[in-house]
Amino acid sequence: MWIKQTIGEQRKVLTSLLEPPMLNLSKLCVSTWTDVNALDQLLNSQFTTVPHCHLIYVIDKMGKQISSNVRANQQIDMDFRGQDLSRRPYSVSLYPKRHFMLSSVYISNTTGRPCISAVQPIIDEQQFLGFLVADFDIAEIPVSMASSQTAPLVPKEIRTPSLTNQTTRLIQPRINSPLDQHIHEINEVLERLIKQYGIFHCTLHYSSAQVMLWHVYDPYQYRLFTIEQLFDSETIMNYPHSPYPPQAVLPQKNVRAVLDQFRTLRLADERIYLRSGSLNIMNGMVGLSFSTEGSQYLPVDVFLSKDLSFWFGQSVVNE
Repeated sequence: MWIKQTIGEQRKVLTSLLEPPMLNLSKLCVSTWTDVNALDQLLNSQFTTVPHCHLIYVIDKMGKQISSNVRANQQIDMDFRGQDLSRRPYSVSLYPKRHFMLSSVYISNTTGRPCISAVQPIIDEQQFLGFLVADFDIAEIPVSMASSQTAPLVPKEIRTPSLTNQTTRLIQPRINSPLDQHIHEINEVLERLIKQYGIFHCTLHYSSAQVMLWHVYDPYQYRLFTIEQLFDSETIMNYPHSPYPPQAVLPQKNVRAVLDQFRTLRLADERIYLRSGSLNIMNGMVGLSFSTEGSQYLPVDVFLSKDLSFWFGQSVVNE
C-alpha cells in the first residue's frame, strides 16, 4: 500500500539525515554526563547540528529527563529537568535498544501538534548511560508525504439525466464493498479530518473502497487512501491539526449531514445507487455519480433539502 511505503521511505530518509549528527552529539554527551549545566550548554551549542529539530534533551536509561529542554535561539528551560518520560510513545521501545531509532508519530505535549522523535543511545565505551532525544514537528520536516505513484484520475464525461428515466438500462446491482461495510466509521473519520485536520475536499469511491483527500496546505495535490489506511491512526497524525477554515461556505455543523446523506443514497436501493460522492467545504458544493452514470453537481443546501423521492422516485421509496 503506497501510503505505508511512502512513510517507510520518509523514515529511511530521516534516518540517513539525522543519525550521523545524533551519533556525534551523543558521543560528546559522555564527557558532560555528570554535569547537568555543562550538558545543557553542550546541547545548546550543538543544537543547529541536528537539522530541523525544534527541541532536544537527554534522558537516562529509565526514562527520567536529565537535561533541560533546549530549543532554538539558545532557549534553555530547566523546569523540565527530572520529569518522568518513561510513558512517552517512544519510551516503550527504548530499553534495551542500542542503536538509533525514530518514534511513531504522536501529539506533542508542548505544541499540541503531530511530532516525531529521533532517539540516539548514549554509550560510554560499554556502559549504557541513557538517550539523546530530538523532537521534530511533522509540518516542519521538508520531506513530502505525497506519493509519486499518485496520478490524477481521468474525468469521465459529465451527464445529468433524470435518474428515474434510466431504469430501463442494464444496471449492475450494487455489491457491498469494504467501504459499505464500514461506512459509518469512515464517515466519522472523514468528519474529524475535515473539522480538525484541514481536509477541505473529499471524494468517496464506494465501489472501489477508496477515498481521495485534499488538504488546505497542499491544495494542488490529492492523496488516495484505502479503508485500512483511513483506520490507521498514523494516517491522521500525518496531517497537522488545523482549525475549520473561516472562509468555508459550508457550515461546520453540516459536514456530517452531507456524509450521512451520501450513505443513504449509497445504501437505499440495490439498482440505483451512489457510486461516488464528493464534498468541497470551501465552495459548498457536492458532486454525485450514480449507477445510471448520471452525474450532478449542486449546492449543499439544495442537496440536503431533497428527500429520497427526489432521487429515486416515489415508487422506489415505497418498495
